[in-house]
Amino acid sequence: MNILTKIYKRIKGEIERCYVGRKKKELRKAIANTDSPHLYFFSTPVHSNLGDQAQLMCWLRLFKEWYPKHEVICIPARYREFSTLRDIRSVITPDDKLFIHSGYLFFDPHPELPFILDVVRAFYDYPITILPQTVNLMGEWYQQVVARQFNAHQNLTLICRDEVSFEKAKALFPKVMLKLMPDVVTSLIGDKDFQYNSMKRDGIMICVRNDGEKLYTEEEIESLKNRFKGIRVSQSDTTITASMWKWEKEREALIRKILSEFAQYQVIITDRYHGTIFSQVVNTPVIVLSSTDHKLSSGVKWFPKEVFGDMIQFAANLDEAYSLATKMINSSTNHVNPPYFKEKYYQTRM
Repeated sequence: MNILTKIYKRIKGEIERCYVGRKKKELRKAIANTDSPHLYFFSTPVHSNLGDQAQLMCWLRLFKEWYPKHEVICIPARYREFSTLRDIRSVITPDDKLFIHSGYLFFDPHPELPFILDVVRAFYDYPITILPQTVNLMGEWYQQVVARQFNAHQNLTLICRDEVSFEKAKALFPKVMLKLMPDVVTSLIGDKDFQYNSMKRDGIMICVRNDGEKLYTEEEIESLKNRFKGIRVSQSDTTITASMWKWEKEREALIRKILSEFAQYQVIITDRYHGTIFSQVVNTPVIVLSSTDHKLSSGVKWFPKEVFGDMIQFAANLDEAYSLATKMINSSTNHVNPPYFKEKYYQTRM
């Protein structure tokens, strides 16, 4: 690491530290202001994962629609202080709402999970709703820690976003109210305000992850790309670099930028669950690859063929992905997805 890189990282770290300090002060002020009922939204993301940020955007849109009189207070784990939960308890009323953010938070290494346990413990006597999750707790001891805390709560609702998670949750949390619902970003599918149907489409985008959940190596993905002779092929991911303050101010603009890119291709190949959903928001056919867990294989089951036709195909391996992509790119489709998920799952408030 050269001296300029060290200086840059130190400056960036100091800017982030000051920003987090300011957000902590704003959070304390928002909690103390009791002019309107509060909707406390715990474990909201501040990191640069587009899927998590898209979920946050969708929840904020839905909360505004469902609870127009409530002030939504987002509480990322990074912004909380030792006294944050105690401060909320000192002012909370029966009119307030408690929600925990959706996503893949129920996984042993996830840094948000200890904070979620703190929230469940602190508000043992208030209704809490944990929004759609992938449940994949691996270690038996950690399963018992989470299960003991959740089952002790008087009024806890956990929503799972796939059938495998739902079955795991039933075994672990027999005293918790369990529900099954699709990922909230599906509520954007069929929304004309997020479509780019007039955009010219050309080629294939391979949107693959670069973390511990990936199943295929970089060499295998590169080999797949090289098989598409004479076809435009590009590679991307749904993790983009943006500062936490940029996400706060430009979240929707950043998400729209990526959606417009997804609309420029004839076919998407992805091992990202939100890559799958983004493709359907902009009506681009998608081939779904497996990752190391059940999130993708279970998640695609939400899309009924009678509604989405051949817009979503699951590939058991890269050879099948190549075969499906070749067929898709040679057959033009003008399928426009309806607002199926918004009307069936997200019309009524929680």
